[in-house]
Amino acid sequence: MLQGSVLVVDDLEDNRRLMQLMLEKAGFTVFVAESGAKALEVYRDQRVDLALLDLQMPEMDGVTLLTKLREIDANAQAIVITAYGSIEKAVAAMKAGAVDFVTRPVRREVLIALVEKGIHMRELVAENTRLRAEVGSKYDFSALIAHSPSMRAVVALAEEAAKREVTVLITGESGVGKEVLARSIHFNSARKSGPFFALNCAAITESLMDSELFGYEKGAFTGADKRKAGLLEQASKGTLLLDEIGDMPIQAQAKLLRVIENREMIPVGGTKAVRVEARLIAATNAHLRERVQQKQFREDLYFRLDVFAIPIPPLRERREDILPLAKKLLEQLARETGKDLPGFSQDAVDHMLNSTWEGNVRELANAIERAVIVSHGNLLTAADFPPRARDAKVVAPAVGGEALAVDDMNLEDVERTLLQRALGRSGNNLTRAARLLGMGRGALRYRLEKYGISTKEAED
Repeated sequence: MLQGSVLVVDDLEDNRRLMQLMLEKAGFTVFVAESGAKALEVYRDQRVDLALLDLQMPEMDGVTLLTKLREIDANAQAIVITAYGSIEKAVAAMKAGAVDFVTRPVRREVLIALVEKGIHMRELVAENTRLRAEVGSKYDFSALIAHSPSMRAVVALAEEAAKREVTVLITGESGVGKEVLARSIHFNSARKSGPFFALNCAAITESLMDSELFGYEKGAFTGADKRKAGLLEQASKGTLLLDEIGDMPIQAQAKLLRVIENREMIPVGGTKAVRVEARLIAATNAHLRERVQQKQFREDLYFRLDVFAIPIPPLRERREDILPLAKKLLEQLARETGKDLPGFSQDAVDHMLNSTWEGNVRELANAIERAVIVSHGNLLTAADFPPRARDAKVVAPAVGGEALAVDDMNLEDVERTLLQRALGRSGNNLTRAARLLGMGRGALRYRLEKYGISTKEAED
């Protein structure tokens, strides 16, 4: 049974005593107050999960008391009880924020069920508040990695966008963090308490785009047995991110243009315009000007979207951000996996700084996650990272004092050769070979199996 604390407020002692006995028998901690003034005093001094308020009390009625409790605690939950029920009183109580409104006499099982519901509601609201605060801090502008001048300029633009209701266009290669920046703009704006939705325009077929974006009325097509609100409507008072907008069908582009210009839309199968209260942020890895020239994107929509553009540079053009990003990603993974991973070895640092990261931050995150999985040492080494065959040149470490010439070799060839050389110099002793390579014995076994180098040949 759900436990919690309840404040019973009633000017009649018999009513207070009866409810106190029922609630204490059910396992709740109960406080009592004979007036609104006493109730406010108790509420300030004690942890109260739910208040049971008598509606008709001298000096301060239950609805007025609830309003004052909400001034102390915005999450205050209450049930209003009275012997004189009416629709008008119930409406007044619910408008004041009451969880429920009941009339006496109240059966014990009904009272317990209502109290449990009210306490559960408080827990849900508190959890929602906590999660929103956690998400908000995650996307605070100060949490964004921006050591490079180019990224500092991006964050400065995003901060300005958050202060305004202007439509924003975020551009950049795949994996640079366009959605992260869009969420940061939302959670640092006046709309942060509203919803955030993201629609990947490249993942929605042309036939489904209208219903997903604009919604539909009952009977609009076969199977439409009830009205469905589209994302533009669901994101009211919040933000809708239209990701990969360069892939939006031309027909949907025309309808979206009307939304931006008139702030209204017509659902599929509807005849009445619906007001759009969502803020729009668009993102794309495509060159929209080229799409316009190729007649694949409407020029008028492009100019409407390009009012406030924020281009995010690729990771290879802001190398000052690579190591801070890597450290942040490693800290997150260490918490999630429970592994003790204090940092990177020098060869891992060199590897990250010398890599092109064509997949940008997303590729870096995936590479670090893979390294965490295969690593068996206290530090992540370059050998823990996936081979990057597309790197033109690789600087390989020396093994046993002898450097390896690798001008015409890719990373897989380099790694295989280093493994074979280490085994040869160690006399096929895995412990000594792992020490030569600067990795753990388990990591060495993993790589030997990966390249088909027989572990039987490499026994101690």
